[in-house]
Amino acid sequence: MNTMLIAEMSMLGEICLRLVMAVLLGGLIGWERAGTNHDAGLRTHIIVCLGSATIMVVSELAVLRFGIPSELLRMGAQIISGIGFLGAGSILIDGNRIRGITTAAGIWTTACIGIAIGAGCYIVAGVVVLLLLFAMIALRSVSSKLHLHGNQFSIKFTLEDKVAMKNVLTLLTEMNVSVKQIKTVTDDDNFIAMNLNVVLPMGKEIGEVMIALSTCEGVSSLRFA
Repeated sequence: MNTMLIAEMSMLGEICLRLVMAVLLGGLIGWERAGTNHDAGLRTHIIVCLGSATIMVVSELAVLRFGIPSELLRMGAQIISGIGFLGAGSILIDGNRIRGITTAAGIWTTACIGIAIGAGCYIVAGVVVLLLLFAMIALRSVSSKLHLHGNQFSIKFTLEDKVAMKNVLTLLTEMNVSVKQIKTVTDDDNFIAMNLNVVLPMGKEIGEVMIALSTCEGVSSLRFA
């Protein structure tokens, strides 16, 4: 009797440890998301991780108490497929931008971490959390630089006069397009060849900018590279 009681107490302690670990590790991921002003932040990630861990704990108890070996894998598989609906809810389309993909991926991975914790794989869960935080925090600046580089373009113009140059620069300012470099050359016919290196703001497409520039008075030709 004492042996059974000790075993049950040990199992209860293990379950509590798994659930607490789910709260702590899920909270770490949620803390990073909340720090970058995302809707799915601290509480969402804690709840996702805790819920996933709970399902796995219940699955293991079902196997131990009722001898249903398939239950352990079946319930975990349902978490993986079902969590996609929650992740999809965090993806927003804002004009030409799609926001929330990283958060949705983080929610899905947080569910996987909860499964690992619920199964008692603490080391695996801890390593995944560290790698996930590395991808979200340490690589954020690298991702921003890559995105910035992807929004850089070189636009070449043929202008009739300096008034046209002023019109072009004024329009770019109104569209929040940053001009990083200007090069101009005047030919024998007094046409101005101008080369601009520009950075587009978030959500702005180069086609939209080119259409607007083509309407500027005094612009004879333009193309981008």
